[in-house]
Amino acid sequence: SAPSPAQDVRILNFLLLLEYLQEELYTQAISAGGLTGELERYAQTAGDHERKHVAALQAELGERARDRQAFQFGDALESGEAFAAASKLEETAVAAYIGQAANLTPKRSVAIARIVAVEARHAAWIRDFTGRLPAPRAADRAATATEAMRTIEGMGFAS
Repeated sequence: SAPSPAQDVRILNFLLLLEYLQEELYTQAISAGGLTGELERYAQTAGDHERKHVAALQAELGERARDRQAFQFGDALESGEAFAAASKLEETAVAAYIGQAANLTPKRSVAIARIVAVEARHAAWIRDFTGRLPAPRAADRAATATEAMRTIEGMGFAS
C-alpha cells in the first residue's frame, strides 16, 4: 500500500524489534565474557551503535514504540567463532531496512537511511573479521519483513 503515517509506525516498530535483537545480542555476548580482541571491540562498538539506533527509533515512535521482548541466543554466545556466525543477523537487518525503505513516507525514509548505512558497515566489519569479502555484491538485496523474520527465527533468535 502507499506510504502513510500509520504504516510508518508498523514498519518502524518492526525495525525497532530488529534493533532490540541486535542490541541484546551484543550486550549478552559482552557479558558472557567469551569475546576477545577485535571481536570484542566489534561487539562493544556495534552494541553502542545499536543502543543509539534503538533510542532514535524510540524517539521517532514516541509512545507508539513497541516494548522489548526476551531473546534467546543459544550457542551464539558460547565462543567468538559461534558469535561471528551470528553476523547473518546484521546482514538480515540491512536487507530488512532496504526492503522497508520504499514503504515509508519520505520523512521516515531519511531517518532510517542514516541507520541502514551503519548497519551495512557492521555487516562488512564482521564479514572481514571472519575472512569473508566485506562487500561481496555491488548492491545489497532487499528482504520483506516476513523474509527477515523467517531468517531470524531460523537462527533461533526469535519466535
